[in-house]
Amino acid sequence: MMQSERQSWTIGRRTVGSGQPCFIIAEIGSNHDGSLEIAKTLIREAAKAGADAVKFQSFRAATLAAPRQERLQKFFKQAELDPAWYQDLIRVADEEGVVWLSTPFDDASADALGDLGMPVFKVSSGDLTDHRLLQRLARWERPIILSTGMAWLGEVEAALGAIRTIGHPPLVLLHCVTAYPSAPEDANIRAMARMGEAFGVPYGYSDHCLGVAVPLGAVALGACVIEKHFTSDRSRQGPDHGHSLEASEFALMVREIRSLERALGDGVKAPVKAELPDRVWARRGLYATQPIAAGATITPAMVARLRPNDGIGAEDWDLVIGRVARQAIEPGAALHWDLL
Repeated sequence: MMQSERQSWTIGRRTVGSGQPCFIIAEIGSNHDGSLEIAKTLIREAAKAGADAVKFQSFRAATLAAPRQERLQKFFKQAELDPAWYQDLIRVADEEGVVWLSTPFDDASADALGDLGMPVFKVSSGDLTDHRLLQRLARWERPIILSTGMAWLGEVEAALGAIRTIGHPPLVLLHCVTAYPSAPEDANIRAMARMGEAFGVPYGYSDHCLGVAVPLGAVALGACVIEKHFTSDRSRQGPDHGHSLEASEFALMVREIRSLERALGDGVKAPVKAELPDRVWARRGLYATQPIAAGATITPAMVARLRPNDGIGAEDWDLVIGRVARQAIEPGAALHWDLL
């Protein structure tokens, strides 16, 4: 196990990390379909749906796919995010009160996003083993959210080791299944918590399953970051639309996460204020089943366990049996200590 890392950090007015409300990222990715106006609309819709951050992807096909991989080159080319859009997208995100992020896939994008002042670097699962990129990001000493799809635990450890040779930025590890969409039975969200425990870092989940059940399970297991693909129309053509949530679904996920967070509570086992009246009527007390004369020894036949607990509780049965009545007790009367 590595030394325990910093457990929380701030982005503007938001604190992110262990014990904090879940930081929810709307992964817009390539769902802008090459349109600045669509990109801006998606930011606004994600903010309205309750996202804390919106995230795009920054890459150039020429620096991502090998030259002879023509199909990959074409695929990535059509999904590129124009750096000339950055300022417009940041402005819209600021107006909507959400954090603007973009995942850098190469050194030039990492430097450009760092120069823009992007407050957090989000690293894709595919670049977990690109230690040179991780080290380049670490030099900025800004928080890093690192996805770990496809990885063995040892590969995650190696990535953290590479980062730590350069600096000590705050970290969040995201468990992820890199399949689009991924099956719920492959989610294995317990591995998320195990990974966080192994490395002493806050953890979360980057989800590619359909629906909202898996993110809710991740939050219940302590996820402090949830990332989920976001689109305005899942029927649109493109690599990410089909496994994305539409605005109404994303809003449902956010509401359910916030409700779940309230339900998780502080972990202290104690009655809440709303239960206090029920401690009387829902619990059993001890009642006389027959007339009991003063000086009589209480026997089991003289006592019944009935609701409400209006005197001595049923848990004290053994303390009552064998005691002597100090005064006469009428049948049906609740037993009190001053009577015995």
